[in-house]
Amino acid sequence: MIKVKYYYNDDFLLKGFCLKGHADYAEIGYDIVCAAVTSNSVAVINSLDKLLKVEFEKVIGKEGHIECVVKDTSLEKSQLLLNHFQLAVEEIKREYPKNIKILKK
Repeated sequence: MIKVKYYYNDDFLLKGFCLKGHADYAEIGYDIVCAAVTSNSVAVINSLDKLLKVEFEKVIGKEGHIECVVKDTSLEKSQLLLNHFQLAVEEIKREYPKNIKILKK
């Protein structure tokens, strides 16, 4: 199961996200749930970096762990893409509820 955690600042602006684990929908290389979540996360991180030129507190990308946290100075311009990612993950979870868990604080 992919565990998704979102980070917020004190004003409830989305700061970033953390993905851990595997969807276990199918074997590696054929797992459409893992591919969907991973491709969305990588696309958002790349767009934040290359298109919006935001500064990051943290970016991690390794097997079974993707994490992205935007610096406070870049929060305003990051909201559309971070909220887009959140909506995309929620839609994937709606279709595959056994493979994604969104952690609440």
